[in-house]
Amino acid sequence: MTSTRSTKPGPRERLLATATRLFSTDGIRAVGIDRILREAGVAKASLYNTYGSKDELVVAYLRSVAERDRVLWRRRADRSPDARGRVLALFDIIRERVEPATPGSCHIAAAIEFPSPDTDGERSIRAAVADQRAWVAETLRSELAGMGLQDPDNIADLADRLALLHDGAVTAAMLGEVQTTSMTARSMAELILGMITDPI
Repeated sequence: MTSTRSTKPGPRERLLATATRLFSTDGIRAVGIDRILREAGVAKASLYNTYGSKDELVVAYLRSVAERDRVLWRRRADRSPDARGRVLALFDIIRERVEPATPGSCHIAAAIEFPSPDTDGERSIRAAVADQRAWVAETLRSELAGMGLQDPDNIADLADRLALLHDGAVTAAMLGEVQTTSMTARSMAELILGMITDPI
């Protein structure tokens, strides 16, 4: 006798998948919890038993997308021959066609929607955004050090410039200007990196 076990995702997975799709397309504040529950086919009790609140579901969504973006970067970075290529990989992944949204865009969108958090839940959302931005900054600093920079102030300054370019490229991608703007940002990043590899 063969046992057949259901492969249907559980409530936690369905809630996260549905929230990810809706938040990334319609925005976080615009999507009510009733819509999420209806489209996920999940009872309200399941939401509170698994995530506790909509805000915590938002945090789970942001952390899930953050992990996806990091995997995308690692995949490209592992194919890069040096630290310079690994920095540029952060710009390259912006042009990848992935769901639910352009790498980096979900966190910028969340920051825009919650500019001044008032509640613990909203502060948790901003903390998830801050974690992802801190990862980008730390990745840049680490790879710049890998290129031979030793002065912490110089590393921090160059990392800030690159992070600003990255934010601009992601924001432009959110507006539908993916290819041209991301390539321009990448070219500008190469110029900055040339200050290290090809000093005057």
